[in-house]
Amino acid sequence: MTDKPTQDQIEALIHDWYWDALSHEFARQLGALLLSFMDYLQTLALSERTIRQHRGNCWLIGYLVCNYSYHDSFSPAIFLGEPSYLYEFKRKVSSSKYAAASYKATWRKLQKYVRQSYTSN
Repeated sequence: MTDKPTQDQIEALIHDWYWDALSHEFARQLGALLLSFMDYLQTLALSERTIRQHRGNCWLIGYLVCNYSYHDSFSPAIFLGEPSYLYEFKRKVSSSKYAAASYKATWRKLQKYVRQSYTSN
């Protein structure tokens, strides 16, 4: 694994994901996890194009979770289960089947990462 993300890196990623102090803290924690996940992607045998797609999808995942979820506090467990915010993705980002499949693939990779890194199972 690589180093823990810096506050500057986190703030650069999340700059438009929050609207008050509470949502800012949620976004910080989410951003730190997503940046760690993006670092993890670099350790896999993926093409640079695939990594770029996952990075873009990570930003979208963070944006959608921060703006459309109803979580009171952050937990990596929010990524366990089926990909979420598909309706919002299709409405706000793209209705393309390819784009939605790419988004879901990133969510599933993130889910696997969370299971490996944050759960004891």
